[in-house]
Order: sequence, then structure tokens, then C-alpha cells
Amino acid sequence: MKRAFCIAAIAAGIVSGVMDGAMAASRMSAERFDSPALSAALPALVYQPDGPPPSGGWPVLYLLHGHGGDETSWRDLGDIQATLDRMIGSGEIDPLLVVMPGVGDSWYVDSADVGGPGNYETAITRDLLQAVETRYEVRKDRGGRAIAGLSMGGYGALRLALAHPQLYVASVALSPGLWQNIPQDQLDLAPEAMALIIDSTYFHHADPTDVTEGVDLPPVPPYFGKAYGSPFDGRRYNSLNVFTLLEDRLEAGDTLPALYVTVGDDDSHKLWRGAIALYETMKADDRPIEFRITDGDHVWPLWSVTIQDGLRFIQGQWGGSAPH
Repeated sequence: MKRAFCIAAIAAGIVSGVMDGAMAASRMSAERFDSPALSAALPALVYQPDGPPPSGGWPVLYLLHGHGGDETSWRDLGDIQATLDRMIGSGEIDPLLVVMPGVGDSWYVDSADVGGPGNYETAITRDLLQAVETRYEVRKDRGGRAIAGLSMGGYGALRLALAHPQLYVASVALSPGLWQNIPQDQLDLAPEAMALIIDSTYFHHADPTDVTEGVDLPPVPPYFGKAYGSPFDGRRYNSLNVFTLLEDRLEAGDTLPALYVTVGDDDSHKLWRGAIALYETMKADDRPIEFRITDGDHVWPLWSVTIQDGLRFIQGQWGGSAPH
């Protein structure tokens, strides 16, 4: 009896150890990376998969948070560690390093010169990239880097990928905070007057047979804070906007990162309008883009699902070469 009990106890210990090892397979650590662009440290959570990196290093995904969020949002609200563990464990995606920086409500633009939150575009695309590639065993080529995000972070994922296509092989935007450029004849309007146009003219008078008629104008401050100047500078917004960057790339015939965009059909910010405009712009130039309208609002339960398809999309893009 004692012998049987001992054998059972040993077996239970082995099983327990295996289970504990499985539960502790990946690691999520809070890090701080020096950023000369910010003259400060940039906080980030870093997901490291189980096991040693492959020859050449892990590919890297830079995963961006939305307005009002921070570096912990994807972990605490999106349960991203469990999602990554499950998808890597099942073989759906290869092991990868995931970096989730905290940038405040910066809109992922450089704004120090207008009294904004800081030079976060440079911090992400130069300082963070260099620091990650120094600290971790990761790939250092375009084919091993991707960028993704939700809401404000979806906007950031698109604009950083279009501003720096030599850095990222793919960009995934979930419910991106995407609006078209402000028309020239409205650039000098006061924010209050622009708000009136957005509310009364655009959303209520658009032809119901064509949901993309007119221009999808951005919301006025304080939504953007000081990222585009204070007061809000429409010309600066246009110059930094995704649609300006995209137009420049298309006119130049540049190679673009692979794009994947998804938005909820019940998005309470009506962000499907900007997403559709982006899709139409790409298709008008006969450029590839993956676009999905899914069931849901501007909420975490939607993003927790759509990020999985985004990760599958990125998995199919690893290995691309740098554009010329």
C-alpha cells in the first residue's frame, strides 16, 4: 500500500510539474526603454514565448493601445497573453516577441514642437526598435517586424507603417481611429464651427444610398489633446494623416506593408466610414488590402476576437523583403 501511495504521489508530482511548466510557458514583463526622442524612458510590456529563440531570432510584433489606454491595456483588457499562448501552442502562429508600449494619448505622432505629448513617432520607430533589437534575440530585418493596434493604436499602426514602410512587413488595424483629411475650405474654421459641420451636415445629410459620400471629418478637440497643436491645427493634422501618407506612397508607386483592417458594424464612433474610405483608396489604385466588417461595437470583446485573425494574417507575412 505504501509503495502504491508513493508511486501515485510521484506521478502526481510529475503531472503537477508538467502543468505548472505549461502554465508558466510564456513571460510578460514590464520594461522601460531609454528614448532620446522623449528625453525619458518609454514604458512597455514585453511578451516572450516559451523556449529559446530560433536561429536568427524571434519575429517582433509592436502592439499599440488605444486612446485612454496604456502599455497594460492589451494584457489586462484584451487577455493577449492567453491568446498568444493558445495560438502558439496550437501551431497557428510561430513564437514571436510582442512589445506593447505605453504612449499616452499621443496619436503616435511627433508633437514636441507644438507643445504636445512628445515625439512618439520617433520614439516608437527609432528608439524602441533599436532598444528591443539590442536587448532581445529578435530578427532585425523588415520581414521580421509587424505593427498592430486598436482604435488610436489602429491609426498608429497604419500611419507608422505608411510613414516607415521599410521597417514593417505588415500592419493590422482594428477599429482604427481613421478620418479623412479636412477639406481646404474648412481648414481655417474654428473648432466649434467644424464640430457643427461634422454633426449636422455630414452625418445627417449624407445620401443614404452611398455611405461613403462626403468627407469623414475628424472629431474636434479635446479628443486629440495637443497632439496636433493647441488649438487644433487642421493643416498639421492633414500633413500627418494616414490618407496623406497613403496618397504620397501610391503616387510614388512605393511598395507598402501588407494591410489588414477590421471594424465593427455597430462602431459607436462610426469608424467604419474611414475604414471603408481607406479600402476604396487602396482598391482604386489596385493595391491589395484585407478588409473585414465584423459584428460588434468599439469594445474589447470585439478586439479580443479580431486580433486573432490579425495574428493569423501577420503569420502569413513573415519573411518579406524591404521595399526599394
